[in-house]
Amino acid sequence: MVKVGRKIKLARKTKRITQEDLANAIGVSDKSISAYESGRISPPLKVLEKIANSTDHSLSYFLEENVETSIFAKLNEIVR
Repeated sequence: MVKVGRKIKLARKTKRITQEDLANAIGVSDKSISAYESGRISPPLKVLEKIANSTDHSLSYFLEENVETSIFAKLNEIVR
């Protein structure tokens, strides 16, 4: 499964904004954005909604599991 943090980073880079820009837009520190992107902490749902709006993505983009990765993981479990 693609982690939420990786999706946040990709969405931010696609939007061509810095961690500081995103942080200012949603009312958190740039250190929080860094922590979200690295997976050290998970953003609260309200913050994730703000990230989605600020990066022009749907909330479901961040919450949905990557289907291919999910299928691969399930097949891998069966093989073991």
